[in-house]
Amino acid sequence: MAINCKALGKKFYILIIAFLTGCSGGVSWKEDVQTSNNQIITIERELVFEGGGDEWASNRSGTKPKEYRIRLSLPGSAESQNVWKSTKLSPMTWPEIPLLVDFEDGQPVIFALVAISPGCEVYSKYLFSNGLWHEVPLQEAFQEMPSNLLFGTLKALPERVSIEEKKKRNSGSGYRKSLYRIGPTKKVCGG
Repeated sequence: MAINCKALGKKFYILIIAFLTGCSGGVSWKEDVQTSNNQIITIERELVFEGGGDEWASNRSGTKPKEYRIRLSLPGSAESQNVWKSTKLSPMTWPEIPLLVDFEDGQPVIFALVAISPGCEVYSKYLFSNGLWHEVPLQEAFQEMPSNLLFGTLKALPERVSIEEKKKRNSGSGYRKSLYRIGPTKKVCGG
């Protein structure tokens, strides 16, 4: 049996480059979401990865989340405008985590959480108006709301995540309390 060393060398070289630079890519899924008025909508979600990450011992994949994206179907607006993208990064360059999609006065809102220092995180609120997503300043204290988005494990993710599936995936005991709800304060430390 003859081995094509030239072809094998090229493949090996590509594997080494991919390993050294870290893999990138992403995962996407559809997700059923129950809003505060008990309406169930389906959104499209995507998590984009990039090479890099924390120390090798805790991140053997060589990748880390780069950006979360949420696409909503909104009548009367261009599809490209309907995509919310995480914009804030933690000091360790991890993106903010979207936790809640809802509607206020008929306009979509998204709440997200990002670390600002070891053990401390802040919530952010984004409102879709005039065809764009805008950050809306949050008061230091506001009404607490339960999360309605998947933040749990993405392993073996189905093409569409039902509300029941989401509850199972988000129910792990290892998740911070700050992921299960938004508020009642803008800043959360130790939770």
